[in-house]
Amino acid sequence: MPLQMRRLLYKYGEDILGSDQFRQAFGQTHHKCMTVADHSLGVCVVCLYICLVLEKIHISVHVRDLTVAALCHDLGIMGRYEKYRNNIECCGRHPVDSLDCIRDLIGEEEYSDIIENSVRRHMWPLTPVPPRYREGLILTTADKVSAVMERLGRSPARGLDRESILRLSPAAESFSSEDLDLPV
Repeated sequence: MPLQMRRLLYKYGEDILGSDQFRQAFGQTHHKCMTVADHSLGVCVVCLYICLVLEKIHISVHVRDLTVAALCHDLGIMGRYEKYRNNIECCGRHPVDSLDCIRDLIGEEEYSDIIENSVRRHMWPLTPVPPRYREGLILTTADKVSAVMERLGRSPARGLDRESILRLSPAAESFSSEDLDLPV
């Protein structure tokens, strides 16, 4: 993963990555071949790649909101076998449960319409209403791309395991917000 993406992941995802909810997500299977945390990291990596491409063609993205949404979009799946009767119910309800997790993790003051709509609508087109914001379209696309890559054994998050996440620190890479060229 390029250094700029690592910096963005740390800058906007540090609290989420270090949370008990995210650490527990390493224990919940997802897509039969991943964990919720590994999948969410892969989705975030794809989102950040898309942001870098869009930035080059002068399309702005709320990177903080997208990073939060990507890391948390499936946290509502935690405990799925106890909460949901079947996969159809899980598909429909986990986005709402994920929003509750996000509120707990970042608080109401950091919560935004972009995060809410992106996570609520990330199952489109399985759900009928598409996302309203470009960040939601990016998240939805990244979710599908990451899922396909995972099934092919090529997770976008390879190399980002628990230990490497714990090493994502600004001190380790002389972090400076001036090094970030993306709009926030």
